[in-house]
Amino acid sequence: MRTKLIAGLSAAIITLSGAGFTLAHADDDDRMQKRHEHRIEHRIEHLTKDLSLTKEQQVQLKEQMLSQQEKRGDKQASRKDVFKQLQQLDPSAADYQTQLNSLVLQAQDQTKSMILEKAEQKEKLFEILTPEQEKQFIELKSEMDDKKSKHRLHHKNDRHGEKKCR
Repeated sequence: MRTKLIAGLSAAIITLSGAGFTLAHADDDDRMQKRHEHRIEHRIEHLTKDLSLTKEQQVQLKEQMLSQQEKRGDKQASRKDVFKQLQQLDPSAADYQTQLNSLVLQAQDQTKSMILEKAEQKEKLFEILTPEQEKQFIELKSEMDDKKSKHRLHHKNDRHGEKKCR
């Protein structure tokens, strides 16, 4: 009798803890999705201000960015899988080089796919923008790239340049 009670309680605890984990994971996914949507909204606000986007352009851009975000998640999972497989390779295995070459080919395919997708994203963006907005976007992008490179250079010098790490 006591054994059945303990077994029943244990089963209930295991079931409930599994459900809790599932709910917690779902909450994380929801939070992540909301964070991505917030970033997209923020990005559209800036582009609207800098490029004078119309309401229709804003809606089109948001749809495009949300679509890109969904694809990006799948691609990240795929890349993680390749690196996980790489970590699990046994260098002493007879077919090690064959397995390694297979992973390299997968990684190359993923990189090619990312580059083509990035080009497609830019094409779709330029379909939404007017020719004047395209010029403004290119200038804005150039300015942002300059700021990023200066920031990286400054950050690099602060941490590992003339000043020594402590």
